[in-house]
Amino acid sequence: MNHWEELRRELQGSRGFAAWVRRQVIPQGAQLADEARQQVLRNLWKDIPPSRDEILRNVNTLFCDFLDTEYVLYLQYEEQCALMAIELALSEHAQRHYPKTSQLIRSTLSVLQDSTASSLEKLRVIADHLRLFYRLFEQSLAQGRMTRAGGSAQLHLIYLLEQLGYAGEFETQQVLNGRVDFVFPSKRAWELDRQRCVLVSVKRSLRERYKQIFEELGITGGLTVYLVITQTLGEARKDLTSEKVDNIRKQNVYLVVRDAVKAEMFPNENSVLSFSQFITEELPLRRLLWRPLLGG
Repeated sequence: MNHWEELRRELQGSRGFAAWVRRQVIPQGAQLADEARQQVLRNLWKDIPPSRDEILRNVNTLFCDFLDTEYVLYLQYEEQCALMAIELALSEHAQRHYPKTSQLIRSTLSVLQDSTASSLEKLRVIADHLRLFYRLFEQSLAQGRMTRAGGSAQLHLIYLLEQLGYAGEFETQQVLNGRVDFVFPSKRAWELDRQRCVLVSVKRSLRERYKQIFEELGITGGLTVYLVITQTLGEARKDLTSEKVDNIRKQNVYLVVRDAVKAEMFPNENSVLSFSQFITEELPLRRLLWRPLLGG
């Protein structure tokens, strides 16, 4: 195994150096989501909590702003990760658990003590040493960024649903035929009468995995299923092809997108709903069906 591969294995992965640095610097998902929400709410309503009607009228703006603000915050924390990575690589913990990474940084620092080399020569050596380190480090950060995107959207959707009075009328991460992000109103209700229930899956994008989503949901005939895609309009233009939308329609699944995506790309497509439509029209209608099951 060459030096590059050894360093990659130590630096990347869920237990690698980059993941450890990320855990030291970046808040956990719920904390970061709350930080983003508080920032958005302060910008819109100062220190006065919005009413339920205000949230309902602005539900798409809030959902999008929550997501986009959290993403910006996450990138800012990533910058802090990059700045602190060198310092943390010199720690005793890194020496014990990530010796190759720690040694790379220590050998880089030793270059500064070389009195025979010019400043330019030192910079060249340091750049050569750190180039590989930061390439692997940034790759790991990018992978972690994509992994957490769907989870943060679920947290923001939970918040909005609770503010709009749906607390106690949904459960998350339930295993039915497959694991689903949301089941309305509950798994017990699903076992009583699944055709009255609603399933919701939340994804950042369709990308390469969209065909697997139907298997994950364990869809059978007669169910009401919504697939919420949180991507921006620019991302949707590249990702939401007519082929994918047709496939989703054939599976009897409603695609839920940001209002701007609906308005520009799918104004006349009934199987594609805006987020506002989903919250203000669809859920209240479906609620009439599932509510009798709440006491069951």
